[in-house]
Amino acid sequence: MSKNYYNILGITEDEKKLKKDEFEKVLKKKYRKICLDNHPDKNPGNKEAEEKFKEAAEAYSVLSDEKKRAEYDNPVTGGMNFSSDFNFSDFNIDEILNSFGFGRRNGGFNFSFTTSTNRLNRGSDIRLKMRLTLKEMYDGVTKKIKYHRNNKCELCDGKGTTKDSKIEKCKYCGGTGRLYSNNGFFQQMTTCNHCGGTGKIITNPCTKCGGNGITDSIQEIEINIPKGAFSGMQLTVHGYGQAPIKMNGKFGNLLIDILQKNEETKFIRDGHNLETYIEVPVIDAILGCEVSVETINGKTLKAKIPSGTCDGHILRFGGYGMPKYGTNEYGDMYGEIRLKMPTKLNNEEKKLLQELKTKENFK
Repeated sequence: MSKNYYNILGITEDEKKLKKDEFEKVLKKKYRKICLDNHPDKNPGNKEAEEKFKEAAEAYSVLSDEKKRAEYDNPVTGGMNFSSDFNFSDFNIDEILNSFGFGRRNGGFNFSFTTSTNRLNRGSDIRLKMRLTLKEMYDGVTKKIKYHRNNKCELCDGKGTTKDSKIEKCKYCGGTGRLYSNNGFFQQMTTCNHCGGTGKIITNPCTKCGGNGITDSIQEIEINIPKGAFSGMQLTVHGYGQAPIKMNGKFGNLLIDILQKNEETKFIRDGHNLETYIEVPVIDAILGCEVSVETINGKTLKAKIPSGTCDGHILRFGGYGMPKYGTNEYGDMYGEIRLKMPTKLNNEEKKLLQELKTKENFK
């Protein structure tokens, strides 16, 4: 990892341990201060300040996103290269400011911390849960799902108008689609809730959508779950969330939360590894033997049980665990020896065991 985003923003070790809302509050406060101190308007021609400003924006974009932060804190092989994913080369400084909620208005500099929904005027995200078996997580699977979402109104083609409609400029936002409010030094921008950000008001709107340009629909989609998926991970399907009001902007995203089903299985997952058990008759454990062990993908492995093996002894089978998400590597499988004791004995068996008790190695 080439950059320490916590150091760039001045986040201490104790602050890293804060809960979500508390951490976000500290993160935003420190990010705001760096932006104030190093903003190009206050430091014209100062390349060092400009670089600090860009690094702070890059760090904030990762640490303010739960998924990106989790991947940053727990990197895996083939994971994200955050620095390369966040590239400023295609932007001028105004575009950088706007992308993080800062902007210039009327020749001056104003700070506007807004949500991405307000800035981009996109539809809201839809979050669904998908439960998978351990075997489905091992193999990868394609699932068909149906869900409700807002989509473009077919009657008016998303315009919200008919031939009898009349369009006027929104009097609340003056046709800008944005409302501004002052909060001390900072100015906050939000989407106008009267016109939905379009800057226009429709009279005699479409009878089906009421002028919003969107109606409820049922969406069917195939979701490809890669092998190595794990409980708690989130898959994002871009553009399959809710439609923006009056089709003015971008569609939201569909967020799929992966969970493991509660099921009867011989395997327990521990990260990339699998744990199972191997039943061995007590006599075989004393004498030593060879046992067959089944893997999650149906293969049968042979394992030697040494003479005198105890209950709870662990055998390791390298490379027979779960796929490591995003790579071609696999974890390991561990088999715990469970001694199988007889529950009933006949008289002859009891007699033999009584004789064994007198032998040197059984005292």
